[in-house]
Amino acid sequence: MFRYHEYPVSLLASGYIKKCWVLDNSRSDTALGGKQVLPNGCFNIAFIQGTGIDISGAKGHHFLRAGVYLCGQLTTSIQIHLHGYTKIFLVQFYPWAPAYFLEDSLNGTADLFVPLELLAHRLELTFDITVDQLVLAYFNQYFSQVLLPVTPALQACQLIREYRGNITMQAVAGEFGRSGRYLETMFKDSLGISPKTYAGIIRIRSLIDQLQTGAYKSRLTAMALEQGFYDQAHFIKYFKSIVSISPGKFQAENYLLSLHGGGY
Repeated sequence: MFRYHEYPVSLLASGYIKKCWVLDNSRSDTALGGKQVLPNGCFNIAFIQGTGIDISGAKGHHFLRAGVYLCGQLTTSIQIHLHGYTKIFLVQFYPWAPAYFLEDSLNGTADLFVPLELLAHRLELTFDITVDQLVLAYFNQYFSQVLLPVTPALQACQLIREYRGNITMQAVAGEFGRSGRYLETMFKDSLGISPKTYAGIIRIRSLIDQLQTGAYKSRLTAMALEQGFYDQAHFIKYFKSIVSISPGKFQAENYLLSLHGGGY
């Protein structure tokens, strides 16, 4: 039987790790298909055990066998096919967190799943990575040991999140006395996507939380205007570019969404 589970992280680590979550199909020979995962502006490190997982998305089809992967920023929804006898433990990081353990630029990693061994990093995964509690304990400790420095990526991302994506990139750059070109370069290196793309993801994910309630169909126009869209048509077009369907057809049960809301 398939199991979805979330582990909370320590208070100190929670500024860098959004959640740890498990997709467990290890006790079944039947694959789990038809589920989708949405962009939320976060990175994941995926610890895959067993047969593996098929992923279909913006950059084609991927098959991930057992191993450890950095999951780049998603820009559109992906569909997953979790094979039988497979378990995946994922550590989901806020977008500013990888800069504290990765040495490589993340430019070009959007919508890709990169074996961690191919990246220069400072993680020491010398423990048994098949044990959930050991993985959880390691990352809790990693982000709890010292007070990490505030980075430009952290500041810019938090500002965009504060405005739920409804802020111009000129305003973001101006807030920190930086140029638009600097902001673009910094985001591409730190997140692998542009600041405008990141803001758009946050904008839509803040609305997904409302769509999950089911009481939205009569409020589409109001929701669009609240989020700064020109009109309902503009909102629907933008929503479809990220979620792949119109908001009126959105059904939460088709997606792997957080148990506690707060999708971004």
